[in-house]
Amino acid sequence: MASVIADDCHIHAVPKPRGGKPRFWCFSHNASATARFGGRMVRCEGAYQTIADFRRFRLNPDDFPGGVALWGAVEPVYNTADEPADRGIHVHARQRPGGKKDIDATFDAVELAVNRDLFNQERVLITAETAVAYYISRFLGRNIVGLFCHHCGTPHLDSDWFAVKPHRVHLCHGCNRLFREEQKRVSNPLEMVHHHLNAIAPAAKMRRAKGSIDIGQSDYPGGLQIWASNPALLWTSDRSEQEGIHVHGWVKPGVNPKLDGTFSNVRIDGIELDEKHLRTFMAQNALTYLKGKVVHLSCPSCGAELFDRGDFAFRPHNEHQCESCGTEFSTAGRRRVVCNPFVTTIKALKAAKRTKGQVA
Repeated sequence: MASVIADDCHIHAVPKPRGGKPRFWCFSHNASATARFGGRMVRCEGAYQTIADFRRFRLNPDDFPGGVALWGAVEPVYNTADEPADRGIHVHARQRPGGKKDIDATFDAVELAVNRDLFNQERVLITAETAVAYYISRFLGRNIVGLFCHHCGTPHLDSDWFAVKPHRVHLCHGCNRLFREEQKRVSNPLEMVHHHLNAIAPAAKMRRAKGSIDIGQSDYPGGLQIWASNPALLWTSDRSEQEGIHVHGWVKPGVNPKLDGTFSNVRIDGIELDEKHLRTFMAQNALTYLKGKVVHLSCPSCGAELFDRGDFAFRPHNEHQCESCGTEFSTAGRRRVVCNPFVTTIKALKAAKRTKGQVA
């Protein structure tokens, strides 16, 4: 059987009972690595429990009075840079308010020192798996709780499809037994450390970015990376966190990006980026079970682009209704998909890059 090793995960394809499509299992953590619809996850559901000591970045916010910020690093929606896309926990830390960033890097996990009182300090671990799942659940406005397995007491993480769909029955990644809750909810260990984070600083205040940019991809031959901003897990700066479209642009690979900012409006090679489409696509792109299922569809009656919102944007379906004219229609072959016009935006950006490159 085929296998893949991702960091400390050792994932094999294993036969499904009674035949059918193979499933994926991590033999390092003895946990499932199968996404919804049978896809293979990059890391298994239990990987968050065993982050090796040498892969943890230890951070005490008190050492950086200028401010500390932590985010779950989600892949950019558009990436033409030679620089690899970050995955993990991205950290900004400053010694002086408004000064240069003394730390601007991404780590596998962050071990955060929290002072409980004058004499006691506690450490909480934030991993890539918990942070990305938390981002998805928060994006959808889910009721997030911190659950423990009823049998062995292991903190429970709902990731990928289960971070989207509230449910009562949960599979423990510690003992591989099912346990049942009275209410349909989504579990994430990060919810249990929120009171620790709030002890350091309350949730950051968001403000809309004001700047706009109109650039060409040829202006940044080292490549571009584009994200929608997502709320920080921790923000201790006195300044407000910006909400908008975040762009990195390199003139030369291997050095810091010349363009690094958050903007209210972004236009690239004459193509306007729709932030609502981009923000939804970034969340969709972080889910293994949606790979290849986010498509562009137009209404067969009026030609309007379809854009699935809310739960419909994360639950593939074959029956669609146009918001403009009300026409109902089915996907060809009754294939289950979700609709987002940003798929076409990405194709247009790639086409513009090829065209400009040929002209140059």
